[in-house]
Amino acid sequence: MALFKKEKSEKKKYFSSATIITQGTTSIGNFIGNDSIHIDGHVKGDVKVNNVVIVGTSGTVDGDIKAQQVISSGNIEGDIICDSLELLETSKSQSQIKANKVLAKGTIIGDIACSGLFVSENAMVESNIQAKNITSGGTIVGKLACKVLKIESTSCIKGSMFADRIINEGGHVEGYIGQYSDALIDNPQLGFYGAILNSKKNIPLLEKLDYHVDIEEEIQSQATTSCQENRTDDAYIDVELETEEELCKTVMV
Repeated sequence: MALFKKEKSEKKKYFSSATIITQGTTSIGNFIGNDSIHIDGHVKGDVKVNNVVIVGTSGTVDGDIKAQQVISSGNIEGDIICDSLELLETSKSQSQIKANKVLAKGTIIGDIACSGLFVSENAMVESNIQAKNITSGGTIVGKLACKVLKIESTSCIKGSMFADRIINEGGHVEGYIGQYSDALIDNPQLGFYGAILNSKKNIPLLEKLDYHVDIEEEIQSQATTSCQENRTDDAYIDVELETEEELCKTVMV
């Protein structure tokens, strides 16, 4: 439920429960909130929540995603920033990915920066990858830079591999193999995370602040853009999502 107010209250709640975008529904616009969102329909816009984003097998997101956790069986076309990312068997992601933990069981096309990456047997990854540890049982095509690379017997890797340690359990490998430190030379993109991934300490690639959504800031930014493009400040209406209990109290007053 939504309340339309001219004055902003001190206490705000964004989403009172999980939001569900059902199959056959197309939503145009950005989602910002504290709670989880389950997408079985089509979202054309960014999704930024401080909880879990679930994209079902029929779900599609044309936009960026920032969340605590992302679990997808559908299609994502946009950048992904999160702590934990699970791309399941039917998933397809055309994204730039930054995460601490990535489990790939579907198809990924796009660069990946993470602390740990596991590519399952039937997964297909076309990517430039920077990680602390990579375990592959599937297919990877691209450039890999990591501290430890474990290649399982079902894996096929084609491209350039830079690793301080490679454990090959019988997988197929085609391409150049070099030291991880060599990949950092004259490569600002890799060097940005080099100190973290080279550290012997268990330091996450992303801190909570990196994937935390500042809701007030996001809404204010959107409001400012909307006002500049379409409205004056006086005409802008602030929209809040309230709990049913708060709504009833407001109506009774």
